[in-house]
Amino acid sequence: MSARSSIPQALGLFGFLGFLLLTANLGNLEWQDAYVATLLDGLRGDQACPFTIWFTGAAPFLAATLVGIGAVVALRRGATLVDVCRVLILLAVGLLFVEGLKLVIDRARPGGLLQHPTASSSFPSGHVANAALCVASAIALVYRARGRSDRVRVGTVGAGSLFVLAVAFTRVYLGLHWLSDVAGSMLLGVSFGGVLSARPMVRRRFFAALGLLGLPVLYLTAACGVHVAIPSPAAQGEPHAGASPSVSRSTRATSSSRSGTTSPT
Repeated sequence: MSARSSIPQALGLFGFLGFLLLTANLGNLEWQDAYVATLLDGLRGDQACPFTIWFTGAAPFLAATLVGIGAVVALRRGATLVDVCRVLILLAVGLLFVEGLKLVIDRARPGGLLQHPTASSSFPSGHVANAALCVASAIALVYRARGRSDRVRVGTVGAGSLFVLAVAFTRVYLGLHWLSDVAGSMLLGVSFGGVLSARPMVRRRFFAALGLLGLPVLYLTAACGVHVAIPSPAAQGEPHAGASPSVSRSTRATSSSRSGTTSPT
């Protein structure tokens, strides 16, 4: 394995370690989350940008479309249907893992339960994780057909990265997630991309362990009603744990401007 081909795997490892480190230090990052939320609250005002509302709602469909385009490109370049299906299965396992994390982890969103009474945990962001994992899958599909870099793959990496960043921004901008929520999801996406770039044997063993052990443990834990509470600036029902209460005000305005078109995933 060349040094160049090992770079994505090294980034994947650092991404996973970064996710663990971030999760362990969320309590120390509350003031950064509160600061960014207050800053964007002032930027948003009483009326959110309509495009951001549409974009965050359409993000899951756009992410799925990107995967579909990657699959078509891979097939046109000579990849087999089995190759494409393998990536799609790995994507499904990754998305189920993220959803399992959200079922087990308990973190209040900006505005607390008052603004999101039926929403899942704030950490990690489901929208951003979905976008990041789909982009990683699309890159893997394009790369799978050729063992070298080309314009299509470079374009997929560039456009996909901008797409994930845009989704992350809208989630924080609309007061649906903290900055650390979307950062954690992006780190998961980097980690997932690293695993997809690993050798087939390593990749199969990793996802077999994740699918046969990790997912059952997560969902069984959630089914038993066990939740892991982690720090949130919205603790005690306050949006910023003593900072500015403006986030709650603007979240109400955002909720009314959304008119039910966005999902607090």
